[in-house]
Amino acid sequence: MRKVKVLILTVVFLLTMALPAMAQSNSPVYKGSFQGASFYGSEGTLDTNVDLNTNFEDKDSYILYYQSYDYEKDEAFYGSAVVPATKVVFDIHKGTAKVNQTVEVNKVEFTCDEEGNCTGVETPAGTKSINLTWEFNPKSYSTSKYTDKNVQIDFDQYIKLSKGTFKDYHNVSVSGTVDGKVTDSFEYSGGNVSTGSSFVIIK
Repeated sequence: MRKVKVLILTVVFLLTMALPAMAQSNSPVYKGSFQGASFYGSEGTLDTNVDLNTNFEDKDSYILYYQSYDYEKDEAFYGSAVVPATKVVFDIHKGTAKVNQTVEVNKVEFTCDEEGNCTGVETPAGTKSINLTWEFNPKSYSTSKYTDKNVQIDFDQYIKLSKGTFKDYHNVSVSGTVDGKVTDSFEYSGGNVSTGSSFVIIK
């Protein structure tokens, strides 16, 4: 069993992480939109994940995440970079998304005690070059919705009501390279593209 599960960032998770920042605004009502594209590749004992997501704290940029884990060597690498929207293509109508960016990464070495409690030590580990293109059918997708009420986001702040609608697009293909490795050279690989909108009332 793998000691570390590679984190795949979901839409709901990203929105939840952004809520404390939303709460700092003067308005108790927040409306937002989300765009995200991900790639995963597996080769032997190495899993690699790349996520390109809306930056909720800066609407004019995206955040690019890189994560990899070798469960035989017990080695994990991760990093992220803020990418200006002018350097990202995300065209829902044409069914394409593109990013070409270098990400600084850290190596994480885990030490676990007899009770299974683990701590990680991070050290800089250079950069990873991400050059990916997603293509998908903009007219073929599945829709999901969620509703949350009375969720605490800070010491004295709560979400009175939160609603979101998301689309997961079908027939997604990913081309390009991750750290110089061509996407179709992975033993197993795939991708996802999602968009959505949310409405949040904070009390």
